[in-house]
Formats: sequence, structure tokens, C-alpha cells
Amino acid sequence: MPECPTCGKSLATEAGKRQHHAKVHGESLPNRTCVDCGAAFYDLKSRLSYCDDCDPNAGENNGNWQDARERTECRRCGDTFEYYPSDKKGVYCPDCVRDADEFLGDSYAEVHDIERVERECEYCGEEMVVLASARKYGHGRFCSLDCLSDWMSDTRSGKDHHQWLTGSRTYAGKWWSARRQARRRDQYRCQHCRKTAAEIGRNPDVHHIVPLRTFDDPQDAHTLDNLLSLCPECHRQAECGTIEIPSPGDAQE
Repeated sequence: MPECPTCGKSLATEAGKRQHHAKVHGESLPNRTCVDCGAAFYDLKSRLSYCDDCDPNAGENNGNWQDARERTECRRCGDTFEYYPSDKKGVYCPDCVRDADEFLGDSYAEVHDIERVERECEYCGEEMVVLASARKYGHGRFCSLDCLSDWMSDTRSGKDHHQWLTGSRTYAGKWWSARRQARRRDQYRCQHCRKTAAEIGRNPDVHHIVPLRTFDDPQDAHTLDNLLSLCPECHRQAECGTIEIPSPGDAQE
């Protein structure tokens, strides 16, 4: 009769021995033999032919093996992170890439000498220089995100406005405008920890003091007395209710 190799208990079958060892001793017994080195190993589905060391599709045996991960410091925040050399150059950490408001790196147009043309911003009329391709296909119409936001939320043009919907502004237009005004009022500074945009590494978040979900019409939430600039960390704590946040304007210096 099969015996448990750990405690010596006799079991009726090989399957019973394996079940006993896994449940009583917390470890699965080997159920496969590597065809390369002959070592015994355990495979959950009992299908593998190679152990981890001999697997031709894993680790150093893989044709794409590039000495595994390397460690480097993020050029944006200074934190250390790991990356695969075969995947990217290891310039920015995943958190900075995910949270960045701007494009991190050099665009193709900056690296190469691409034709540019002059045109006027369609909202403020300021002269600007854009790529010829952007002018041809209708992009690059505004000199800044502020002008784009103002244009999207402008109601002066009524039914001729690009986002006229039964006489009201769209959700996106009002939110972008309110967010920009809140950041300007708060001087682009977290109103709890007082970090500036430069210290945060990007513009602060804009927090809804009374949650958006409590409004029947979400657009009613986008008022300056309900908005507050917070850094991402303070924003998370405010959402969890672990910090007290000031009323709009109270924390300004």
C-alpha cells in the first residue's frame, strides 16, 4: 500500500496518498517527470513535460529573454521602478505615465523637421504656429486648453454652438470650465497639504465636496462653491473621509 513520504501513513491508493499529503502537510507531491533532466515536479493539470529550469519557453530558454527586469529611477518623480529592456527604455515609472496630464517624451514632430504654418486661435484670435497637417485636417484650432475649454462651455452662440443640445451646455463643457476656474481660484495649489502644481508634478485634481452621485443633474455639481483643488493623495483621502478639507477659499494664502 502507498505510504505518505512525510508521516509514513499507509493509504489505499496513489491518489489517496497525494490528497492526504496536500491536505495534511500542505504540499503537493510531484506528479510529473521532466523529459530533459529527469527531475520530479508538480503540475496542477498534470500536462507539462518540462520543469521550470528546462522549460524551452520560459526564462533564459525563451528567445525573447533580455536578462529579465532592470531597475532605474523615474526621471519625473525619482522613484525606483523595474522594467523590461525589451519592452521600453525605462524613462518614466508606471504611476507617472498613468497620472500625467501631458505627453511624456518627445513627439515625432519635435524630433523631425516637420512643416508648420501660422494660424489664429478660433477662440481668442491669438497667433500660433501649428503643424501643416493639423491645419489641413482641422486640428490645432486653439492656442491652449483654456481656450478649448472656454469655447466648449461658451453659450453666447446659442443654437449655432457646436454642443447645443436643447438649449443647454453639455456635461463635458461645463465640467472643464468649472475645473479650470477652481484651479485658478486655488492658485493651482492643494488646499489641504498646500503642495503646488510644480511640487505635485502636474495640475491638482478637482474634488467635488458634495459627491457628484448625489445630484439628480450631474451638471449642478459643477459649481465653484462645490469644488476644491487637491493633490492626488489628499484627493484619495478626502474621498475616503480620512481628512477634513477646508471650504473653498479658506485655505488660500
